Amino acid sequence: MVNFKYDKNAFLYLAAIIAGYALIFLSEQGLGDFLGSLFFYVGVVAMAFFSLVLIIFGFLSIFNKH
Repeated sequence: MVNFKYDKNAFLYLAAIIAGYALIFLSEQGLGDFLGSLFFYVGVVAMAFFSLVLIIFGFLSIFNKH
């Protein structure tokens, strides 16, 4: 089991990933060109960034066990 001892906000990062997915879903609902594109790109960036943060903290937690 991975212990996220380096960051106590791991569930907030998971929530940000889910919110990014929700923005991508909203972008497909016919909100117009500007809002659709904005929600899509913000959702993709949020999912990519916070997924990378979780992966990095997971690797740090695994490799730095004393």
